[in-house]
Amino acid sequence: MILKLKEKYSKFCLISILFCCVFQSETVFAFREPIIRVLISKNNNIRIRSDKSIPLIIEGKFLSNKKIKGLTLKNEENRKILYFDKNKQKKYELKGNQKFQVRSPDGRGIWVGQKRFSGKINLFVLDSEILVVNVLGIEKYLSSVVGSEMPTKWPMEALKAQAIASRTYALKQKGNSLFDIDSTQRNQVYNGLESRTYKTIRAVKSTRSLVLTYKKKLINALFHSSSGGMTENSQDVWKNKYPYLSSVKDFDKKNPKFRWQKNFSNKELLNLFPKIGGLKNIEILNITDTGRVKNVKLYGAYGSDQISGVDLRKKLGLHSTFVRFKLIEEQSKQFPIEKGLVVFGQGSGHGVGMSQWGAKYMASKGQKAEKILKHFYRGVQIKPFKKDYL
Repeated sequence: MILKLKEKYSKFCLISILFCCVFQSETVFAFREPIIRVLISKNNNIRIRSDKSIPLIIEGKFLSNKKIKGLTLKNEENRKILYFDKNKQKKYELKGNQKFQVRSPDGRGIWVGQKRFSGKINLFVLDSEILVVNVLGIEKYLSSVVGSEMPTKWPMEALKAQAIASRTYALKQKGNSLFDIDSTQRNQVYNGLESRTYKTIRAVKSTRSLVLTYKKKLINALFHSSSGGMTENSQDVWKNKYPYLSSVKDFDKKNPKFRWQKNFSNKELLNLFPKIGGLKNIEILNITDTGRVKNVKLYGAYGSDQISGVDLRKKLGLHSTFVRFKLIEEQSKQFPIEKGLVVFGQGSGHGVGMSQWGAKYMASKGQKAEKILKHFYRGVQIKPFKKDYL
């Protein structure tokens, strides 16, 4: 009888120790979760409100834990004005640079304009503009990023690959004293809680803390929509050469932007290139090994100009630099012959790193997130994040 009690007691102790170890490790991990500051708005008119009845709490220079339903920050006759929903007649004029923080105990988040965000909201009232920065744990941030960057109906392994790439990319950003990362395509798209779904939460949780490393450092985990058949070497788009961002085969044929075309009238070309008098001819000077345009020479009625493929893409609003050109004749009442331009292109985005449409295809064929990532990022390892990787 005594032996049985000892055995039961030993088992109970072992279970208790295991429980404590697991609980403690989860607590430590949660405590160490990196915080990220995301620029979500840069404007002179800001509207912030609670989701329903639970009030927001605002702190600032002349405010201390003030409970509010909503607030408006705007420019009125070159003055920065703040007022609250409860008393819109009482307006505070904000002079100099000021900072406010808005938080909420409501899990439904905080409305900023037409979008909801979890975490805290920092407001920086500067001389030229008002910055709105969302401060939250990186895992919550990622559950919205994945749904903002990739359709949530896509295969789970593609979503997991996106989660790992986006986590790596975000942690790699240096930022500044006010924010770490932008919420637009300038960095990676983040639309707040409206893009968070069961599938994105699951994709992020199942890859929690995992990042891409090369020689024990975070990689620059760039990604794009589709490459048009072959991804690009980093040095052929920008100056820096990264061994892990080398050209590889893509599997993106089944996407709406694999092949596309865009037309420009003679009038549009005159407006786009006024200094050289429109566009009479265009010469491709050199291309990358995958066929993307590196530099072109433009000829107009008043002269010529040389421009990079990247800059031409921005100027014409093209999906990619994987393009070819054809000048066509147009009929006009004023002039007998005018030349328009047709651009034939492939893919969408800069073409470097992971192709999202390629990831979707590979996942649909049963490939796991790890294999997808190691195909697009050559020679990398996937490991739990450590500060040493920065």
